[in-house]
Amino acid sequence: MSSMIYTDCENCNEETNHKVLYKKAVRINDSKSKIDEQKEWYCVTQCAGCDTHYFVLRTFFPGPGKDKKLHYYDMHFPSEGESFNFISFEDEAELPLMVSSLYKEVKATFNSGSPVLAGIGLRTLVEAICKQQNISGRNLKDKIISLHRNGQISTSELPILDKLREIGNFSAHEIKTFSMDKLSYALEIVNHVLRSIYILPKINKKLKI
Repeated sequence: MSSMIYTDCENCNEETNHKVLYKKAVRINDSKSKIDEQKEWYCVTQCAGCDTHYFVLRTFFPGPGKDKKLHYYDMHFPSEGESFNFISFEDEAELPLMVSSLYKEVKATFNSGSPVLAGIGLRTLVEAICKQQNISGRNLKDKIISLHRNGQISTSELPILDKLREIGNFSAHEIKTFSMDKLSYALEIVNHVLRSIYILPKINKKLKI
């Protein structure tokens, strides 16, 4: 019989019992003492109240001072209150390895609600696209212009990608936080560029007669 954990459910808007469909426990330090032991659970759960599925990362840590009890906190993916449009797993599998690996990291920053890292990740993803496409230039601004000159992005996408470059710069150098709503718009543009450069040409080849 599946085990149960008690954790938040966004749909029920409260903590509920969750059936654990899958769990993998991982130790995250080398301590031989159970008191100092730190570990994580990677869980796929199903809310017993509404049947919503979650990926839950539960991290255990020892209490302060003489508190010998292990405490924990949970991170839910997707994060509570946020939902983002990512490219499909099928489209993601069509991306070059370097680009797809970075896209997975960007997805993780969005789902964990990390706006600074998400902004930096989106900019880095554009850099990775340019590198994979052998686009040269003194800086990312020049590379984005070259993408346009090569016909890999449209005239309407050019200023938006440049704005994305600025968002990444602000996030990295000024630690400026943008709202996840604004970043989700930037994500949509990156998704469109990925489809234009990597996905649609492969579909076009399959349709040739």
